[in-house]
Amino acid sequence: MTDNLWQLLSHSLLRTPEQHAWLCRLAQGKHRFYRYRQIHDCALDLADRLRERGVNAGDKVGVLAPNGPEWGVAALAVWKIGAILAPIHTGNSIQETDAAVTALDPKLVLVHGAKERFVNEFLINMETESERVEREYAVKSMVSGDQEALRVYTSGSTGTPKMVRLSHHNLSSNAIACAERAVVTTEDRFLSLLPLSHTFELTGGLLLPLMSGSTIVLPRVLAAAEILQAMKQEQITVVIAVPRLFRNIMQGLSKRVNDNTALRTYVNFLAKLPMGLRRRLNAPLRRQLGGRINVWVSGGSRLDPEISGYFRKLGIPLMQGYGLTETAPVICVQWPFDPVLDCVGPPLRDVEVRIIQPDANGDGELWVKGPNVMLGYVDDAQTADVMDDGWFATGDIAHQHADGRVMITGRSKRLIVTEAGKNVYPEELETRLERIGGVKEAAVLEVEMKPVAVLVMDALQPDVAAREALKEHNAMSSKPNQILRFAIVEELPKTPLGKIALQQLPELFVAHECGKGTA
Repeated sequence: MTDNLWQLLSHSLLRTPEQHAWLCRLAQGKHRFYRYRQIHDCALDLADRLRERGVNAGDKVGVLAPNGPEWGVAALAVWKIGAILAPIHTGNSIQETDAAVTALDPKLVLVHGAKERFVNEFLINMETESERVEREYAVKSMVSGDQEALRVYTSGSTGTPKMVRLSHHNLSSNAIACAERAVVTTEDRFLSLLPLSHTFELTGGLLLPLMSGSTIVLPRVLAAAEILQAMKQEQITVVIAVPRLFRNIMQGLSKRVNDNTALRTYVNFLAKLPMGLRRRLNAPLRRQLGGRINVWVSGGSRLDPEISGYFRKLGIPLMQGYGLTETAPVICVQWPFDPVLDCVGPPLRDVEVRIIQPDANGDGELWVKGPNVMLGYVDDAQTADVMDDGWFATGDIAHQHADGRVMITGRSKRLIVTEAGKNVYPEELETRLERIGGVKEAAVLEVEMKPVAVLVMDALQPDVAAREALKEHNAMSSKPNQILRFAIVEELPKTPLGKIALQQLPELFVAHECGKGTA
């Protein structure tokens, strides 16, 4: 199979030409559909227009557009001519967008909704019945797998974002390996939720469905009610999202179950059955989520095992994945219904991992090597800091079980070492805190070599509820893990992918500290 993204995807586009590539939900229950054949033809048209504008192989082309067929057409056209795709996040401020364009230095930028409506012109053409000159579909492409395909920023959750260079082979190998782990077919429907300007959605929510001949469903708005309605009405089979979405779904289902004695009894009965039988008998609950669930995948941050365990009880396969922008992005992902809930599964095919300088518990920095590892950062000095003979230092602390499964303990940059030399992992404390009633979200950071918390509370008296929550947490925690100081905010700062913007936490804690909890 080819490494060239255009050849890989155009093969799928022409294999199922009449299949719906995108289903866009509109107001008043209406839909707009785009077939694979239309996407293919529009990508060829746009590639010609890019060449007319002087874009050649190796040039950078910016894309500033929301998720949707416009984005997909733009990516395919850029890759067809061997240019480099440079996504720009639509949620950026004007100043951030200007800075991104300056740093990326693209030959041109495709902008959704601008006066020229460069990309939209082709989507309008898709809906017309005007005559089209027949094209020769045996498209030749001289682009090699080693050529740069994508220039994209890291999430920036722990500091200043770095600009990453990924090749066609990095991305194609990762998408193919993901397809092997989570079996996806033309019958699947993906719900598009995360921004395509990040590799998690680009690989999992664009490359994976397009190469599999699946349909991508675009919700009208990213609101909880619309997302759940889309899942039910469009019979979504694949959801790729961050843990917060799955926690919200769990809480909504739990409330519905707890309010219905008969349903609660039925769910408890299901939990005792073998998984295969459980999946066949949980139709009433599955219908609330579309009824055709194939697989859900959580990534971007740590998934609480309580969440995956809850859905496992209902016979819903929620897989946890792990990766980084620098690895295109997936390194590990669980098999469906992996019985070990608190791991991220084994590495993908052809991906190697090793633990550097493990401690007595087997925890050390995770290094990774494989076809998905980036070409490098734009800054060569930054690349030298993390690469050693093909091995990439992730900066994450992990250990690997004898069976190959990897467990992520935390990020080395977030590790808190107390005065007594004890290691405290903020991610573990955040998971524990968010299990306590009244705590909507939690972020843990270091102040004076001790863990402190920034909390988002769901209570009428947030301060009182926060103190009670910390009292409960501290009662079941060892002394190094106890939290005595806290702040309350209305919401935590987030990156576009939904990760906590960690670099903003110290200032936020100082501004909103409430006082001390109880040990």
